[in-house]
Amino acid sequence: MFKVPDLVKQMFDKQYPDAKEVDWKGGVDNHTVVFKLNEKQYKASYTKDGSWNYTETSIAQDQLPKTVQLSFGNSKYNTWPVKDCIEVVKPRAEANEFKIIVQKSSINKRVLVFDAKGRLYEELRSL
Repeated sequence: MFKVPDLVKQMFDKQYPDAKEVDWKGGVDNHTVVFKLNEKQYKASYTKDGSWNYTETSIAQDQLPKTVQLSFGNSKYNTWPVKDCIEVVKPRAEANEFKIIVQKSSINKRVLVFDAKGRLYEELRSL
């Protein structure tokens, strides 16, 4: 594990001054932090120079943008049980993503990645 630079921690503190239960994981180029804010758990990522990559958190399926809900409803996975929905906020709002994790069986699991306009652009197999 690598030490998280003070600059990265300072940028996080500036962005999330009210964060609680902060737990850092240092990496070579990127550093992640898991924390709570208003009783909700988040994960954020920063580069080694303190630039913010993204912040993600679980959200309810009905909190997904309508465009994402519609696209998922029209996808071949719409009958698969939804296990989790994750909002990924990035520095540029148009780059934000929404992940829907679906699981049909113990070996049939997918992470579906939608852009902010509701376009399904990535289907990842997951265990």
